Amino acid sequence: MDTLFIFFLVLGVQSLIVALILLFYKSKKQKVNRYLGFFFIFLSIELFSYVLMRNTDQYIASYNPFRFNFLNIIFIYFYTVETAGIKIKNKYRYYISGILEFLILSLIFVKVNNTPDLVYSRNTIIFLYSYIISCTAFVAYMCIRILLVIKDHTTFLPFFYTDTRYKSLLWLKIFCIIFIIYHIMALASVIVLSEFKYMTTISDGLSLLLLYYFTIGSLIQINIVNITSESEVKSSKRKQEENKEIYRRVSKAIERCMVEEKAFLDHDMTLKTFAKRAGESSRLISKTINEMEYKNFNLYLNHYRVEEFKMLIGSEKYQKYSNTALAKEAGFNSRASFYKNFKDIVGISPSDYFESLNQDTI
Repeated sequence: MDTLFIFFLVLGVQSLIVALILLFYKSKKQKVNRYLGFFFIFLSIELFSYVLMRNTDQYIASYNPFRFNFLNIIFIYFYTVETAGIKIKNKYRYYISGILEFLILSLIFVKVNNTPDLVYSRNTIIFLYSYIISCTAFVAYMCIRILLVIKDHTTFLPFFYTDTRYKSLLWLKIFCIIFIIYHIMALASVIVLSEFKYMTTISDGLSLLLLYYFTIGSLIQINIVNITSESEVKSSKRKQEENKEIYRRVSKAIERCMVEEKAFLDHDMTLKTFAKRAGESSRLISKTINEMEYKNFNLYLNHYRVEEFKMLIGSEKYQKYSNTALAKEAGFNSRASFYKNFKDIVGISPSDYFESLNQDTI
């Protein structure tokens, strides 16, 4: 029993065990994990096929129909897409390339197995090289699509989870980048650098590391809930935009009433009468003022009254007015209300404020 036989057998058994865990382990995202389970199922079939073909001529084995290069990457893509909550139209069309790969390789494998000399024919060799190049291109293309989905998933995460640690698909991002590099190296070792045996050794070693890395990443994330929804994020963003538009409209109406019309000068002004004057609902007025970092409508109203009072005491026209008279001119309906709100807003009493003004004058 040679080393290569044991190597593929162990990897095949390991992949099958991981597949069964991912398929049948009852986690909160079992539906999503099944795609990784399918990936490892087909990977184990591929590895077992190498075991069964250990005595087959290596050139004939090159047409092994159980390679699933066009299929397994689709399972990884579906896992990523479903985790991100992105809907795919006509999902089953993604399996077409994998089915065609299996059928074409099966047909050629039967032919070269029955007629070994066909392996060395020009057309067969051209097909093999074309197949390897197309595999590399397809895998690279799908990996890039996976990376784009991972980017979206990273953006979506904060909309659904306050703590996003360990929930990202960073492990899969790293895998995809290295997987692209691996396929380029494997292509180079076959086409360009076939005479350098160390390239094959390096690519085989990298494939083993990738397999173990992907296995560990899959098992670590098996019970980590990190599923998002693109439609919910879009709905949330759309609602945010609508809220921003409402905020702009209402704040503009509030500013018009306060700055241009000086509604705060009305001693009897209430939220209800102000809302009627602004042409908006009391709820929207109150909510918008709260978003302006004011606690409530009364605080906002009295803020303008205090600012008006400060302006009046600096005017020559009102030099002979008492504080109480000025407060009423600014919109306050009582001396007590004026003193309380002035100290709450400015931080010092009116008398202390006057004293500070006199010191500045001196």
